[in-house]
Amino acid sequence: LMSNQVFQLESGYWDKSVADRAHVLWFSADSKREREDFWFLGVILGLAVNNNIPGLDARFPLVLFKKLTDFSGEFTLEDLQEVHPSSATSLKAMLQWKPSAPDEVFEDIFCLTFTISYADEGNEVQEVNLHPSGEEVEVTMQNRSEFAKLYVHWLLDKSIDGPFGSFKKGFRRVCDSLIFSILTPSELQQIVCPEQKLDFEALRAQARYEGYTADEQYIQDFWDILTTADLAEKKRFLHFVTGSNLAPVGGLGRIRIKIQQNGMEPTDRLPSASTCFHILLLPRYGTKEKLQERLLLGLENAEGFGLE
Repeated sequence: LMSNQVFQLESGYWDKSVADRAHVLWFSADSKREREDFWFLGVILGLAVNNNIPGLDARFPLVLFKKLTDFSGEFTLEDLQEVHPSSATSLKAMLQWKPSAPDEVFEDIFCLTFTISYADEGNEVQEVNLHPSGEEVEVTMQNRSEFAKLYVHWLLDKSIDGPFGSFKKGFRRVCDSLIFSILTPSELQQIVCPEQKLDFEALRAQARYEGYTADEQYIQDFWDILTTADLAEKKRFLHFVTGSNLAPVGGLGRIRIKIQQNGMEPTDRLPSASTCFHILLLPRYGTKEKLQERLLLGLENAEGFGLE
């Protein structure tokens, strides 16, 4: 009962913006909880691992378990994608940027220095130097990799050092044996966060419609296709519409997708989506078979079209 309470977003331990955007639990740097509370939270998780208690409703990303197991490598953009997907996408774009014209200058396009800013829980803007003279050092083509490395390290490590440090001490107070030391981060994650069941009936119950109605046959066919799909296809659909293949903390009933009509026959247009607003733009196809074929093809090729 206690574990069910502390691993909920409302407990005050976790970053709400991360939970909303990435659908995982991550430490809130501005939490009003005492450091001893985070230590106790670590003890609870440690007891669950030590006693092999399955099925905790604790939606943690893999990078958290890297940190718990004294991971010695560097954090990657893939790690960041699990927690701060928009920041990871921006950094990837910066690192991959190439001038499209001879006179394009990196500094003029990105206008970055080694100082970053963020809004705390009170919406106050805070600035952090990633370099001793951060505001005086411009990010250039030559040092952009260093900037990305420092930014990732700050987001995943330094920004949550206080609460996570206490949490880790509590966890290791319980899990500090030889057996624990040989577990990989992935193995530890599987103990704490086994593969979750995706309740698409809960998603359906909260859905809204524009150009369709909930009780018409076409929408009944649509949900029949989704609810009988395998787990991989359900994850692809979630990623397609929400930007994450995980259910949010608290379950799929917390998502209100909108299914909006986007054309009708004759059409071979694929479904598209706006992940920011959880909107699925769904053409009205002539048959259930074509609806299934177009929908599944759209999910398989989501990187190539209409995904915002």
